[in-house]
Amino acid sequence: MKVFSVFGYSKSGKTTTIEQIIPELKKRGYRVGSVKNIHNEGFFLDVVGSNTWRHRQAGSEMVVARGLKETDILLPRQLDMETILGYFNHDYVIVEGVSDTILPKILCAYEHEEIEGRLNDFIFVISGRISNHLSEYNGIPVINPLSDVKKLVDLIENKVADKMPFVNGLEHCGACGCNCRDFALRVLNGESIQKECVFIKNRVSVTIGQREILVDSLFESQLNSSIVGLLAQLDNFNPDDEIKISIGK
Repeated sequence: MKVFSVFGYSKSGKTTTIEQIIPELKKRGYRVGSVKNIHNEGFFLDVVGSNTWRHRQAGSEMVVARGLKETDILLPRQLDMETILGYFNHDYVIVEGVSDTILPKILCAYEHEEIEGRLNDFIFVISGRISNHLSEYNGIPVINPLSDVKKLVDLIENKVADKMPFVNGLEHCGACGCNCRDFALRVLNGESIQKECVFIKNRVSVTIGQREILVDSLFESQLNSSIVGLLAQLDNFNPDDEIKISIGK
């Protein structure tokens, strides 16, 4: 799953940019999900006095509103981005309004000062309203999402790799010779490939049907040791080879 962030000041054109990217990605055959980060402390999707609101007030820890055309899951707390992304199994997930991660980023801006105020190493393209009168900024391409979305999505396909194990890069082993932030930056710049990450190289993935199931590190470790232990009894087993097992129904 590939994840990137679109961020910038309010009214800089973030949502408009995403509105153009999503259909272009889908036109190319990708499944797309998105996350909107909302900074307004007064934001609540639920309405005071509604039946779902009354469920929550009574102490329900998770409320599901199941309608005829929409299902909403209401949790009375903010989830961290890692947990939220665990709910997705799409080819691309676009995160709007989040900048404090090691995800590749599109910066949307209205004025030059906004670029300088938000510039960081993970920005691979600038877009939004400033693209009406700018095509490049200090070597970073500036692309108008309304008139040149194909070029913008070409760049996304070229730059955005699969999501790193941790979107904040806080937990790292240093086996690649640097921390997660610097490694993700090297991948973004084409100086490294993700399989050089020991965590990804040794990662255990579980897919049921078409959905990859999120497993915690303990389960992953147990599953890995059990399967490798069984297969090690077979002739020609090479512990350095990748293992794929499919159980049909």
